[in-house]
Amino acid sequence: MSAGCLASLGIAYRRVGQGPRHVLLLHALTGGPDAADGPTTKGWWGPLFHPGGALDETGCTTWCPNLPWSCYGTAWPKESRPSVRAQASLLADWLEAEDLSFDLLLGGSLGGMVALELALIAPQRFRTLGVIGCGGRADAWLWGANAVQRAILDNRCLTDGDAIALARRAAMLTFRTPEGLGQRFATGEAIRGWLDHHGAALAARFTRRSYRALLEAMDGHDLGQERGGLESALQRLEAPLHLLGMRPDQLFSPASVEELGSAARAAGRLGSLAWLDGPHGHDAFLIDLPALQRWVARVLEAPCARS
Repeated sequence: MSAGCLASLGIAYRRVGQGPRHVLLLHALTGGPDAADGPTTKGWWGPLFHPGGALDETGCTTWCPNLPWSCYGTAWPKESRPSVRAQASLLADWLEAEDLSFDLLLGGSLGGMVALELALIAPQRFRTLGVIGCGGRADAWLWGANAVQRAILDNRCLTDGDAIALARRAAMLTFRTPEGLGQRFATGEAIRGWLDHHGAALAARFTRRSYRALLEAMDGHDLGQERGGLESALQRLEAPLHLLGMRPDQLFSPASVEELGSAARAAGRLGSLAWLDGPHGHDAFLIDLPALQRWVARVLEAPCARS
């Protein structure tokens, strides 16, 4: 594993492995470049990089940058208003400066939004696209869930740590499902302790400024804006788009993933649409790693053709 930062653009990243397949991996809202396990850290997709994993370090070389407006080493962008499109544009500049191209562009949740934009801005740099747990545009449910978190983060009566922790507690209920939480927790005390744990854990490693900025970027996600609509935008892709949705999902509904898939099919750019079914909800792509491994492996092996 190696770390880097392109000084002229301020993009911090990790590079893992020395394999022949090149993968660009984009993290979710509060993730970061540490997708793989390190000497003292546990990566958010660690098992995928283990021997025999879908991103095995002998088979793949994976770059994982810190998204602009996140707080893990990437310089704060000069753009006054955070947006997914601006995040993708800055990453495209980084790829241009480093002259990087990839066999697979892979992203989940917010990372999936940025991956979609990046594939439109720099389509020639990717042979295959894998997008997990997001639609082609933000919707009312996402705006509402983010508004609750922003209201907490904007409350100046709260310290930075308390605001982050409380906003995270609210967010966790959108990342999971009533079924999954019901199976896991039998008492109110138990789930309150779980929420407290996740709130304190994020407060210890994240910043209020980044949290709010990334929520704002998510809110503005609309792939078809100024491109003639979603189907017209997807026609600009030069690689097949493989989608993975979660059922159920309290953050990005299966209907929003279906809408993206239908538009990609109509545009002749859909590679496949698959689902992770189970009780974990939106966070299934961070929890159900055996199923996730199988999907990533299939996408890596898929022919670079579009339907």
